[in-house]
Amino acid sequence: MAGGRLPQRIAALAGDDTLETAHFEYGVKVWGRGTSMTDIMAFIPGDLIAVEAKARERFGDEVRDWIDQNEAKNPRSPPYRLKVVDRYARTLGVRRDALLGSRYQLLHRTLAAALVAKQYGRRKARMIVQSFAPSECDEHARNRADFDQYVALVGGAPVLEGIPVRFAWVDEPI
Repeated sequence: MAGGRLPQRIAALAGDDTLETAHFEYGVKVWGRGTSMTDIMAFIPGDLIAVEAKARERFGDEVRDWIDQNEAKNPRSPPYRLKVVDRYARTLGVRRDALLGSRYQLLHRTLAAALVAKQYGRRKARMIVQSFAPSECDEHARNRADFDQYVALVGGAPVLEGIPVRFAWVDEPI
């Protein structure tokens, strides 16, 4: 996002390379009171783009593991987190059980994009994964499979907080 313009492959998805402003490690309070740190939150005319950059790291824990993650410190955490997952499930129109195998990071990045778009009066949002991993490596295939499974489950443009969030994957191998 150099020179006040979106990168070419992201601009092709947005239909324009105009960039109003971009913020790195943009924190957003999401359902459940956690903070989602989006790698880049880019504001473009009328819309918003949340970019999750990946090299070889995972999209975090599966939802089923995230639910029980803090149980030792706080026994009330798993039931509370189940309620958060139920809210995602209701909003996305899927069964809770269907979300359990998804990566929690994909859920909260999608919500973060919608919340920020709504806050700033944007009509829609995009959540784009920008992969820097070589396409032939195992980590790329694993992350792409996790992303594709999530999109197949929730749809290509789910509506959260009244904002449609479109998904895309962009390969930028180093």
